[in-house]
Amino acid sequence: MAHNQYDIVVVGGGIAGCFAAATAAAEGLEVVQLERKPRDRGGFIACGDAIKSPRDPSNYPGPIDMDAIADDEAVLVDNNIDRIEYWDEELDVRKVLPYENGSNVVGRYEFGQRLLEQAADCGVEQHYDTVVNDVVQNGRVTGVEAVRDGEPATYECDVLIDAAGAQSILQDLIDFEGLDAAGESTFEVPHFTHFGSAYREIIETEEPVEYHDAIVGKPLEEMGYIWYFPRTPTRINVGLGFQMNKEPIPLADRLRRDIEHRSEYQGAAVAERFGTENKLGSAIALRRPLDSMVAPGYLAAGGAAGTTHPITGKGIRGAAYSGYSAGRAAAQAVADGDVSEAGLWEHNRWLYREHGEAAKLASWDAYNVAASSIDVSALRALTALLPETELREIVGTSAEVDSLKNKLLVGSGILKNFVSESRAGTFDALGVSKRELIEAVLTVRQTRNYVAEYERHYEAYPDDRSGYERWLSQRDRLDREFYDALDLPASEHKY
Repeated sequence: MAHNQYDIVVVGGGIAGCFAAATAAAEGLEVVQLERKPRDRGGFIACGDAIKSPRDPSNYPGPIDMDAIADDEAVLVDNNIDRIEYWDEELDVRKVLPYENGSNVVGRYEFGQRLLEQAADCGVEQHYDTVVNDVVQNGRVTGVEAVRDGEPATYECDVLIDAAGAQSILQDLIDFEGLDAAGESTFEVPHFTHFGSAYREIIETEEPVEYHDAIVGKPLEEMGYIWYFPRTPTRINVGLGFQMNKEPIPLADRLRRDIEHRSEYQGAAVAERFGTENKLGSAIALRRPLDSMVAPGYLAAGGAAGTTHPITGKGIRGAAYSGYSAGRAAAQAVADGDVSEAGLWEHNRWLYREHGEAAKLASWDAYNVAASSIDVSALRALTALLPETELREIVGTSAEVDSLKNKLLVGSGILKNFVSESRAGTFDALGVSKRELIEAVLTVRQTRNYVAEYERHYEAYPDDRSGYERWLSQRDRLDREFYDALDLPASEHKY
């Protein structure tokens, strides 16, 4: 059995793993990155592929040169995306949400490959065909057991960074209660209902689609949605996802049923490159970021830390920032000789307080909780009534509702639209009554006020470990108040 000693072991070759490994290695630490796939498939996962401009340094931190990656035409395959479109074809509703600074669609395989190359250029040692099957711990996490190229291998480290994605196997393997015995760990293992299941295909159409400069989303039963994300005018990433706290959907069959009835997909075929791997599924986190992403000797980043958007599932930028934060905090802790939970707390502090992305995601999760309490048909009708400015805020494409006064007034546009639309009987096809619509409107209006409360609370996330229990107790009390306001029974509480 091979025995390997490193300062930091990073499990996962995706976005969070590459940003974490590169950041720590750039600080001069000995870093190994473990990836279960072979080198020529590293970084290749199912994804919607939409990404904020990689050329904007404010979007992506750390030593990885995203500008250089964007120069590769195989990576930035469509930089002409200027809007999101929401379609509800049954209601004949089409909403257009412009991007303020544009967006892009990437070739996900090429993007993942370039990230791995950049991490290696920063000094990261990369072991492919390496499957982790156990975690070693003794008061803290001290390493992992794996199989590399068919042979057993042990990797010992000061800090383990978990970038293994949503429903990370590491979180099942670690005995966090055993770490609790050391009086340090309060790590929260997510429940399976906090995730969504997604599937996508890359489709080649015979003619350019009319929405080649937009990304399109359509509502799906059971709190899900279908997407059309153009890579080129004739190569479209089509996919769908649903939340695991709802009844399951046969994803491939349901997607096929949708595209078979669309004229632009008649005669279309799955893109030949990579063969069957152009049909991929994945799990995504649809929850707030973990309350604490650290434990003794351990940090979580990306999907493993819940840093995806809790409504849309967008996760590239969140993975990059949380990976950078994990690599930065791990390097600092190793240099300080303190890899306890307190020593690694900078990861939490930076994401929640300094950068603030985790605080925003955690606050927006209230919309997900509220939506789950509304009948799907009423939710679709409500979305059709939402003015574009309010819908943009909920899906995180804009922050136009800034003042407290405006936050308290959110919902007035819905009520105005409700008067005209309900009189016209637009939503009769959904079987939604006026009473159900009014209740849904009031729920969203009430939820927006709680989003503001959550924002204030997460912005006061503790600077160090000592203030965590008090902060958590106050947050849990806010959860209970929110659930009571929604009239949710305990069996339906998300957390």
